[in-house]
Amino acid sequence: MPRNVTQFDLLISCPSDVKEELEIIKGTVTDFNRMYGAANNTLIVTKHWSTDSYPQSGGKPQNLLNKQFVLECDAAVAVFWTRFGTPTDNYGSGTEEEIEELINSGKQVFLYFSDRQINPASLDPEQYKKVIEFRERYKDKGIYAPYSDLAEFKKDFLNHLSLYFVNLLANGNENKSTISSNLSVKGVRNGKITENPIMYKRSYQNSKFIADLESNIHSLFEQVRNHQLPDKSEAVDDSEKDEKIVALGVNNSLANFAKANKEGQNQLKGFNSIFGSVEITLQEEFQNEIKSFAEESTIELNYNDFFNIGELSKQKQPFGGGPFGTGSSYSLVGSEDEKEKYRLLNQLYEKISEYRQWKSYFASLDSKFYIDLCLSNFGTSYDEDVDIKLYVKTGQLCIGKQLPLPDNDILETAIKFTDPFFKPNKSLSVIEYDDYPEYVSVSQPDIPLYGLTRSYEEKVESHKEEYLESIEDIFCYDYFQEDGFDVICYKQSYIKQNTNVYFPSIIVFQNKLSTIHYEISSKYFPEVIKGELRPILEK
Repeated sequence: MPRNVTQFDLLISCPSDVKEELEIIKGTVTDFNRMYGAANNTLIVTKHWSTDSYPQSGGKPQNLLNKQFVLECDAAVAVFWTRFGTPTDNYGSGTEEEIEELINSGKQVFLYFSDRQINPASLDPEQYKKVIEFRERYKDKGIYAPYSDLAEFKKDFLNHLSLYFVNLLANGNENKSTISSNLSVKGVRNGKITENPIMYKRSYQNSKFIADLESNIHSLFEQVRNHQLPDKSEAVDDSEKDEKIVALGVNNSLANFAKANKEGQNQLKGFNSIFGSVEITLQEEFQNEIKSFAEESTIELNYNDFFNIGELSKQKQPFGGGPFGTGSSYSLVGSEDEKEKYRLLNQLYEKISEYRQWKSYFASLDSKFYIDLCLSNFGTSYDEDVDIKLYVKTGQLCIGKQLPLPDNDILETAIKFTDPFFKPNKSLSVIEYDDYPEYVSVSQPDIPLYGLTRSYEEKVESHKEEYLESIEDIFCYDYFQEDGFDVICYKQSYIKQNTNVYFPSIIVFQNKLSTIHYEISSKYFPEVIKGELRPILEK
């Protein structure tokens, strides 16, 4: 007969020298499930990197393990002997990171230190020193147990496992008729639960992204400055060149070649006159944009030399343009140095324009206030169909459609930033929301169809639609106004016991606020839960 079973995931976290204990832990959990689990409709499932991880790129090993299964565990057992493990970004080892984060998030950790005899030949003094220091740090907290042989470890672990989970199950059964979950809204900062929500500001204008853009622009300034071209007033016409060749006593064959070349150029000019060749001039707006950045960045320039592109011209070509390449097009006519300098100047202008658009967009984001919130369940059972409502005084909340819209030239890139900008990153203490609506893009790809390419305006409109779709999917709330309050509502379909789940998005505010009210209703809790949060501004 089918039945509902409550599953607890137990993380096994041990350095590489602990091998026999690993098998004892798995066997002991099996014994517990046989003795207590079936009778209480409960199952403990062990999780270990060797069996529950998979190859994945795009991150550091410990962070990838955290995302794959560590964050989902309800409790952990950790055993140390002679090795401490490999350091992570924030901790002395992956095992230490898992222990510290699980303890900080209120989860149970069974911690043991082995006093078994050590083979001196296999001992790494530095690793063993770290184990001793870690053990010393916890000796007065009463949260670990030592053992001197494997039989003692098995007995102690079964005893501790049974005491904790049998007590947990007993309390759950006592309260089953009145309480099945314990739901509330909590603040989160840097992945950890906070007593009060922390309201913070962003500083994107001072980010590495902006610094890299500035560095790229400065590099382009140098490249353009290094492309020195002769002043136009110093140019010598073709007749003078021919006279100089003869005057310098150059042989007749070379002189004849010069004259023939001149005739060919005259023919080319006639050809150019048919297809239209015009000298390129840099627009005043183009130059002013570059000058303005140079002045703001105290870059000294000789503008006459800097904007000199020689006698570069633009020549009309009979083919190569239009949807199918059958219309007219234009090509540059001039020396390679002139063409390269013109290309660099255009690239410089585009990068400065892009930089200013990012600065403007980031300035808007930096003016907002942000809070990370999560739904917490500190009860003894899971819950379903949880409805969360957040009440904020009218005018303080910044809903998704009120967020700043990036300018046209950076829209395509900004789409890639919506997740890191507005979605909270899960941690050992808080997992991510996973009930987002399924994303189906209605925007058109930038792929030519049967030789047809979209105009710049059409591409911008497509990118704008895609950006707004992405924002709408992240800020997947229902919005209402009621009695002087802006209200956002969303649903959490399922939440495990002893678990924290982020809101779908980071909550964005127009200005500072003092109070946030919330209401929670769920399938298994008979009453509407009401609460109040008092945000603290981060210093």
